Amino acid sequence: MAEKKKENTFKIDDRVKRIGRPGCLGTVKVLREEVIGSSGESSKCEFLIKVQWDNGTLSYFAPESLEHV
Repeated sequence: MAEKKKENTFKIDDRVKRIGRPGCLGTVKVLREEVIGSSGESSKCEFLIKVQWDNGTLSYFAPESLEHV
């Protein structure tokens, strides 16, 4: 059975920025939970966060890479 790494604290429409990197701010658009691993290995769940940046680009990040503004 899949185990959770840690609880996701982000919600849709939260304002975020990347940790430790300069750049524009963004808005959380999609929260996804991905199962990583195969049936032969121990599986674990990871969260992916889709962010729409103020410059118009979209990208996915792990919660550890983002912080609330």
